[in-house]
Amino acid sequence: MRPKKRVFSTLLSMVLLASIALTGCSGGSGVKKEEAASGGDPGEKTKIVVWIWEDAKNVIDLNMPAFKEKYPNIDVDLHVLAQADVYQNFLIAASSSDKVPDIVNLESHRLSQMIETGGLLDISDKVAPYKEKMNAYKWADAMKDGKAYAMPWDSGPVVMFYRNDLFKQAGLPYEPKDVAEQLKTWEDYKRFAKQLKEKTGVAIMADSKTKTDGTIFQQMLWQHDMWFFGKDGSVQVDNPEFIKIGQYFVDMMNAGYANEVQPWSDAWYSSFQQNKQATIVGASWYDGLLPSLIDPNGAGKWSVAPMPKWSEDDKYSSAIDGGSNLAINKNSKHPEEAWKFIEFMLGNDASQLKMMEGGLFPSLETTYQDPVFQEKVPYFNDQPVRTLYVDAVKNATPITYTKDYPLANELIRNAFAEIFLDKKSVEEVFKKTADQLRQKTGRK
Repeated sequence: MRPKKRVFSTLLSMVLLASIALTGCSGGSGVKKEEAASGGDPGEKTKIVVWIWEDAKNVIDLNMPAFKEKYPNIDVDLHVLAQADVYQNFLIAASSSDKVPDIVNLESHRLSQMIETGGLLDISDKVAPYKEKMNAYKWADAMKDGKAYAMPWDSGPVVMFYRNDLFKQAGLPYEPKDVAEQLKTWEDYKRFAKQLKEKTGVAIMADSKTKTDGTIFQQMLWQHDMWFFGKDGSVQVDNPEFIKIGQYFVDMMNAGYANEVQPWSDAWYSSFQQNKQATIVGASWYDGLLPSLIDPNGAGKWSVAPMPKWSEDDKYSSAIDGGSNLAINKNSKHPEEAWKFIEFMLGNDASQLKMMEGGLFPSLETTYQDPVFQEKVPYFNDQPVRTLYVDAVKNATPITYTKDYPLANELIRNAFAEIFLDKKSVEEVFKKTADQLRQKTGRK
């Protein structure tokens, strides 16, 4: 899942952190009651604190009435923080052995980094019944030294959302089956981009030369079984295939096939309603964001097709972007109650299917047999789009983000800015970036 808007407010987060800490430490009688309850008195209530961002809370709220009915003695305090502040504050909490929060919401691309703090509880035994039921790739970032530290929540299989009306105006195929047949590769994507630009003036994608978030470039890498780090852990940024994909991104930007706008900025949001780009090669969670926030008036204009591949012969046909997990603070005073909450929300079909109403695609594969996955979706011109998400997640390349992903992503974003601002070659800058990454991580 992704935030509706990224809001970075360190001051606010510190105030909230202080407030949360006080909540957890003040009110002596309240704490005693919680401690008594956790000790087994069925008449007392236990309060657990969950650090979570707004979008995630909104879907959790859909299941709270059922949770309260099953567990009337567990009060859940859902503390909403900006996404970046969840990580920043948990780093502080882990370093100070803080007992709050009991549960923390973590995106997959930050999960390995948070496990490295040593602040998460080993829940290997608890998640064991779910190991075969979840998307297999999700466990890679949740594990360290054979132990599991988080329960998968949602996944982000990548597809291509496209504007069928703009494709039609450009004389391009616009029915989903025709688009899937004629836009199979990234070269096809470039060909579509050229015709779209010439016939309508509309760009095929949106991104920024100097402020890219690196997402679409990473999806190109991921589908091709290429990543910042190889299977042996070595840095791959100066690998010829990595450079080739970087050059493709640069060529698309220089050709004017992208609407230049910073991803997730206000201008980015408004550009969709201004018809400035025709596709989002993105994760399934756009299913919820498009009708609610990005293009609320776009019903019927958007369709979905598989994402492009580098070669029709590629072993894998999709990528992953994001997805999140729930984990328990190692110092929580209420780990059993925390697990009951996590298991209720993420470990049963009914809860996961309910949260699909918020646009999340469950990691729990037992849900995929539900008829809801075959239903036509009015916003997408009655296309049964969820079947494409299932196909995508089953055919996504199994890649692990690793603990060094945040650093690698920062360096590659800076690399693209240097390439465009200083007009340097992709090969030159990527080789320098690879050396920096090796120096900072100690990898080969």
